[in-house]
Amino acid sequence: MNNENEFLDWNSGFMAEESSFKLFPEGEYQFVVKNFERKVYDGRSTKIPNGAPYAEIEMEFSGPLGTTTVTDRLYMMKKWQWKLTQFFAGIGQAPVIGQAFNPNWGMVVGSRGIAKLNINKYTNNSGKEVENNQVDEYLAPGAANQVQSTQQPITQQPTQSFNQPAQNQSVQNQPPMQNIPPQTTFANPPQTNQQPQNQSFTPGEF
Repeated sequence: MNNENEFLDWNSGFMAEESSFKLFPEGEYQFVVKNFERKVYDGRSTKIPNGAPYAEIEMEFSGPLGTTTVTDRLYMMKKWQWKLTQFFAGIGQAPVIGQAFNPNWGMVVGSRGIAKLNINKYTNNSGKEVENNQVDEYLAPGAANQVQSTQQPITQQPTQSFNQPAQNQSVQNQPPMQNIPPQTTFANPPQTNQQPQNQSFTPGEF
């Protein structure tokens, strides 16, 4: 198991790794949940009271620049129920609006979804202006496909009429008639070789 909080020994060296942080442009990206931890808030925020339980979600986003890691907090407070609903709908657990929902926390790690990222600008503890990505909205599965399908024009197929009269169909299917000159008929020519008529001849008649 890879424990990122494991201490390194001074004399054992370390594994050379590339930074997993990349600043993505604002937009919609696919993510996979890599880890989540149950924590309790202990800070100086005017919006979140100390002692508030929350889930810290670590997600790996994929985009044209490669991958980057973004961490989000899901506070277990009534005024943040809308974000809890949005997150679990985004990973496919599908809570129903207006009904009680018991999330399956054991299925969170490994879940996939799509979220909108924005660029957050802030001042760190050293007084330096820095930027990072934050989750602006978790999208419901298939939301992008539904928007695309509604924008596609509807093409109407041409209708064919099959109730044509039979006589018209036979005329249309026949090839055009050609002008054929009339044939000349000739009478049978007279017969030249005729047999002589039989005459009775009696010798000594004259």
